[in-house]
Amino acid sequence: MLNFAGHNVTPAGTVVMEPKLLLVDDDEQVLKSLKRMLRGRDYEIIAVTSAAEALELARRHDIGVVISDQMMPEMDGVTFLERLGRISPDTVKLMLTGYASFQNALDAINRCHVFEYLQKPWTAEGLSQALERAFRHWRLVVENKRLNAITQEQNDALKRLNAELEKRVRSRTRQLAEAVREGVLMLAQAAEAKDDDTGGHVLRIKRLTTAIALELGLDYEEAERIGFFSMMHDVGKIHVPDRILQKKGPLTPEEWKIMQSHTLAGEKILGTTSFYATARKIARSHHEKMDGSGYPDGLKGDRIPFEARIVAVADVYDALGHERPYKPAWPRQKVLTEMRRLSGWHLDPEIVSAWFEVLRRGEQLHGS
Repeated sequence: MLNFAGHNVTPAGTVVMEPKLLLVDDDEQVLKSLKRMLRGRDYEIIAVTSAAEALELARRHDIGVVISDQMMPEMDGVTFLERLGRISPDTVKLMLTGYASFQNALDAINRCHVFEYLQKPWTAEGLSQALERAFRHWRLVVENKRLNAITQEQNDALKRLNAELEKRVRSRTRQLAEAVREGVLMLAQAAEAKDDDTGGHVLRIKRLTTAIALELGLDYEEAERIGFFSMMHDVGKIHVPDRILQKKGPLTPEEWKIMQSHTLAGEKILGTTSFYATARKIARSHHEKMDGSGYPDGLKGDRIPFEARIVAVADVYDALGHERPYKPAWPRQKVLTEMRRLSGWHLDPEIVSAWFEVLRRGEQLHGS
């Protein structure tokens, strides 16, 4: 069970009220008179003639309300109540004295925060009402602590639950991300395999695209995102017959028309969800040209999606430098010369320059 200011609280949160009234006065006759007057009340009465004994009781028992005399031989009432407040801060303090003065009342209020300041001789009605107010205040304090503790316990439980849920969500998100990446790669390589390739092309395009995007000043997350979706640029080739993809000679006009359709097929394969929006742009527009002579839409300049322009540079560089069914691999210098020729009318010149800078730094690193 929990404990609030010495009160037992059941697991259901119900406070088991055990109120105690502590009477402290060096005059035993006063104590007897008080006990006799308060007999039969709904709280236990403890009476002591020593302030030191009262402090020891407060360490061992939950005291709801205390009534203390002011003038006592070993310790005055203000000092006693001040020390009691440090031991049992929730105890409601009343002072009952026959030597009332403004200074005593001021000390009682400022130093020990007395709830009420009463004078001897007291009246039964006045004292009873004061005690009723004091115990009502004490119960409110205890109940407030109980509710705060329950709230804190619930908040702690909610934090633990949220932490566990976040852990599960992170784990599930990683699993989903891995599944998506694996699915994208498998689909991209499946399309690439029809083009008599080992699937290495899509991985190289991802690496080249990411490097170019970083060189252009994109942050790492954005560069990685474009690089990831670049692998889907030729996914539409799944719908192109093998006889066309693997043809070693020039394509006929009809065959070329079918080949060009892979851009629109790729966009369609990638659906309509926002997650694949970048992939759809790349799949549809990576064969557009800066002068508007590309396909499928004849877009020109900046009207070509930025991501598609980056992939176009990476795709041309990789295609020229590697063997294809219709051509052998070109020497690196011939590839660079061709890309300079294509820059401006076919490829975005700013992106070509960025790629050449990536290559230059790579050469410096390799030669160092």
